[in-house]
Amino acid sequence: MATTTTPPRGRPRAEGLDQALLDVTLELAGEVGISRMSMDDLAQRAGVSKTTIYRRWPSKERLVLDALNHAMRPFDLIDTGSLRGDLDDYLGELARRMTEGRASDVLPDLIAASVRDANLRTSLDEYIRYRRQPLQTILGRGLQRGELSDDADVEVLIDALIGPFVYRRLLSHDPLDSDFVERLLRTVLPTV
Repeated sequence: MATTTTPPRGRPRAEGLDQALLDVTLELAGEVGISRMSMDDLAQRAGVSKTTIYRRWPSKERLVLDALNHAMRPFDLIDTGSLRGDLDDYLGELARRMTEGRASDVLPDLIAASVRDANLRTSLDEYIRYRRQPLQTILGRGLQRGELSDDADVEVLIDALIGPFVYRRLLSHDPLDSDFVERLLRTVLPTV
C-alpha cells in the first residue's frame, strides 16, 4: 500500500541564508552599534525582507547574540602538559579575539542591551557559561596534576583571569597583549 506525504507548506528556506544574515548582522552591528542598527538596514544589506529576519529571530538583540555565538568559534582544546602553558595559550588567544574582528566590537553593546532585557540577559548568561568551559577544563587539569592547591576555587580563579580582560576591553582600553597576559599570570597565579 502506497503512502503519500504532504509537502511542507511555504517556500523552503534558502540554503546558507541564516549564515549570511548572521555575517551581515555582525558587520552592521560592528559598524553602527546595536542600538543604531535597524532591521530595515539589515534587511536591505542582506537583500531580504524584515519578515524573513523576524521569522528566524524574535528581536535584534537575539539575532546579534546568535551572530556572536556563530562568529566566536570554540577554543581549540589546549593541553601543553602544564597549567602555565595552557593558560599562556588560552589567554593569548583570548586577547587576540577580544581585539580583532567585528565580534569584539559587538559584545559591549550586547552587554548594555541585556541590562534592560531579562530574556536577553538569560541568553547572555548561557553564552558566558559556555565560554567559561575551556578555562574550567584547564584549571581542573591543573588541580589533578597538583599544580593548584586542592582548595583552589576554580570559579573565582576564572573570574580573576577573565575580569581584567573585560575591564581593559570595556573601560580602560589598555593593551591586551602578551605582556599583559604574562603580568596577569604572575599576579593571579604567582607560583604556577
